[in-house]
Amino acid sequence: MWQQLRGHQQQVEMFRRAIQRGRTSHAYLLVGPSGIGKRLFARMLTQALFCTTHSDDEFEACGECSACRQVIADTHPDLLTVGCPEGKNILPISLIVGEDENRGREGLCHDISLRPMTASRRIAIVDDAEKMNTESANAFLKTLEEPPPGAMIFMIATEIDLILPTIRSRCQPVRFSPLTDDDLAELLVEAKDVETIEEALKIVPFAEGSLTTARQFLDPSLLQLRSVVEQTFSILQTNPLQASKMLDAVFDEIGGDASRQRQTMRWANRFFIDGMRKRLRAGPDPMSADRLGKMIDRCIEAESHLNQTMPVPLCRASLLDDLGRLARTPVPV
Repeated sequence: MWQQLRGHQQQVEMFRRAIQRGRTSHAYLLVGPSGIGKRLFARMLTQALFCTTHSDDEFEACGECSACRQVIADTHPDLLTVGCPEGKNILPISLIVGEDENRGREGLCHDISLRPMTASRRIAIVDDAEKMNTESANAFLKTLEEPPPGAMIFMIATEIDLILPTIRSRCQPVRFSPLTDDDLAELLVEAKDVETIEEALKIVPFAEGSLTTARQFLDPSLLQLRSVVEQTFSILQTNPLQASKMLDAVFDEIGGDASRQRQTMRWANRFFIDGMRKRLRAGPDPMSADRLGKMIDRCIEAESHLNQTMPVPLCRASLLDDLGRLARTPVPV
């Protein structure tokens, strides 16, 4: 089973040793960029622990027994999963401790406290853990402090600093790295997202080790946007008006409703930041590290403006105007 997982064999072996020695924690924080397999890892680990064909010490799953099939189908009665609902930015407290009228009698904290139905333990997977607000985190705290016997909790997050300290301190962190370009290319071919490795290798250098991001780059308009942003950045100092016209034109060509335009702007912002960071890593730059740093800060500010529903054309024009001004600012002697 584990050979199907790409790029995280070190984490597999860490859990194998812990389980064989009987030294597992009650709560783990799986941390790493989105789209690299953290959720898949947690589910495969759960399948290995629930499999009735193999013992825990074997740390394998047959894929054929009733327990394995239930985990694969997400119907196992002792596997509990919660995550941020689509379109929401906060993991609702109702998923943790139930709705107001049933507070404490339903939700994850209640369900994991019950005795296992068919397995020897209950396992909870909390996706989007960084989207817990203070209220949700505090509600979950007692379960982390006094976990039911044998229960295991896997919290999945993109960055450990986004997790509240009270939660973070009660979980064992497990860090996951981005996937390699070769792994990403093979996964895209296996999933039939592309037909050949050669086609995949044209996409994966932009994906930063994330399968989710790689799939987004299957949209040719995204590659076009990245190319235009690179061209725009290269002429900000000498021809800011032309830079602005180029970016406006690609937005018009991509089109879409307000939501699509907002997402396009987020990508453009990210491509600007990527380009600036590459120049910083490359060493001495005519723009100077201080100037590039201020330009990155301005892009981060633009992201917050987008989150505050600033109109996209206004956000884009304001960003380009400020980046152009910073690019032309004389470097102190």
